[in-house]
Amino acid sequence: MTARRLRWPLAVILAVVGMVALMLSYEEDTGATAPRSSASRPSASARCTEANLDGLTPMVPGADDKELAQFWQGIIGPTYRAACAEDYPRLARLLEFEGSPEYFGTTACSGCTSLEIVAMWRDEFGFRGTDLARLLESRPVQAQGGLMFRRGNAVAWFARGTYGTPGQWTSFYPRCDLEPDCVTYASDAP
Repeated sequence: MTARRLRWPLAVILAVVGMVALMLSYEEDTGATAPRSSASRPSASARCTEANLDGLTPMVPGADDKELAQFWQGIIGPTYRAACAEDYPRLARLLEFEGSPEYFGTTACSGCTSLEIVAMWRDEFGFRGTDLARLLESRPVQAQGGLMFRRGNAVAWFARGTYGTPGQWTSFYPRCDLEPDCVTYASDAP
């Protein structure tokens, strides 16, 4: 009889301890126990909406404006969302063409991997993902080959693609004024 009496309280104690351990584990994963300081708070991802596609005109007479916006959102959206989340590995993958950043236009970084390029933007230029998101919220300039976003000295280009090459993010300069190619191309844009 004594053994049965001891089993019930022991089971309750084990269940309570298990629940407490589970709750503590959840709080560690989510950070729910204490308010985060501003230094550890996530970046502006909650304020991100979507890239600005205002003012786009179809290149083909009679084309649908909604289809055009959806097309560009499909190309620019992944970059914008990765920038908002400050997901640097994802940004690095997005600047690769056929697995290499070789054809991505940016500040000189000879032989750099895509992750090294993104690190250069942050470390040498102090450019964060949210800065890129704000750049993509500025009104784009439309040219025959794609869209250019400019905010201050930062410039990003997205190509519309061809029948054999999909549209993609093609270049980004955190400081366009420091790169002769960027200055030339940005000044040629309408």
